[in-house]
Amino acid sequence: MSLENERSNFAAARVKKAATLAVGTEVVDGQITDRNSAWISDKAVALGLQVIEHRAVADDREAISKALTELAAQVDVLFVTGGLGPTSDDFTRELISSVFKAPLEYDSGSWAHIVKRFESMGRVAKPIQKQQCYFPKTALVLENPAGTANAFWLTTADPSAAERFVDVIALPGPPAEIAVVWEKHIAAKLESFTPLEFREDLHIWRTLGVGESDVAERVEEAIKGSGFRVGYRAHLPYIEVKLWVPRSRAIESENVLPKIDDALAQWLVSKGKGELTDSLLLASHMGQDIRIRDEATGGLLQARLFERAKALKLEPSQAKGSLLIESELFKPAIHDAPLGTSVTAIGIEADEA
Repeated sequence: MSLENERSNFAAARVKKAATLAVGTEVVDGQITDRNSAWISDKAVALGLQVIEHRAVADDREAISKALTELAAQVDVLFVTGGLGPTSDDFTRELISSVFKAPLEYDSGSWAHIVKRFESMGRVAKPIQKQQCYFPKTALVLENPAGTANAFWLTTADPSAAERFVDVIALPGPPAEIAVVWEKHIAAKLESFTPLEFREDLHIWRTLGVGESDVAERVEEAIKGSGFRVGYRAHLPYIEVKLWVPRSRAIESENVLPKIDDALAQWLVSKGKGELTDSLLLASHMGQDIRIRDEATGGLLQARLFERAKALKLEPSQAKGSLLIESELFKPAIHDAPLGTSVTAIGIEADEA
């Protein structure tokens, strides 16, 4: 079955609304951070969707059903993550079936997928895994090359308004699996549904050593009269500038983007979605010896380097270079490392006196 043969509400030329629903008690209880919703939203917005809400619910049938019903009434596309596993608390597929009145149907191809994946690991699939082989009858099954739980895409009537339709996209919980399924099955389909004029490219600048109001004053002057949407974020130690450019106006932006570059040149440290600290850490990890004298951030750059070094999980034994940062204004309250510390690609070590 192809999505082109499914009824869809993407025909009207307007911005489509979307929401994410993260299912899992571990998310609600704070045991894990819901990074999936942020990742999905970033991808969806780039394709022209307007994400209006992120919601998380525990593994509770009533709470999940209520969230599905409420969100479906507000959006055109609903992304649901988690609850597609083989255990007794994985009932996302069952509740989607119930709420949207789409009976579940066994998919033999999904069982073959599970058996093959287990065999590749030298294991035998158990009967309990067959729970992952049931999907709403009219749904498109999306093969998951990175895991056992296949995703699915259901185009269905809104339970509260039968005359309108909603696309429910159910995804497994692990972020790596979502990324693979997205690239293999979802991105191109969503892009084909979204008119070019609703898609936007996000441009990002990061500055150090200048206040947010000063940055805003310079940027506002640079984009005056363009009509482009701009935003600012104090993401210590950076001040971040974001500019959204509709793809239909890409040529116009060619005159505006260089003006922002010039306005921020004195303090600009990075552009795009990657941040400076990651580039520095990875460069030192690959063998470069880097020394920085921080006279602008009061130690915040040093603290951020430490945070990102831990997040990147680079092994100490693999670090081929070093990264030394010295700050006269280091604030011990921000981080407990002493002044003049050596930041390797994997952490912070005190310099010898």
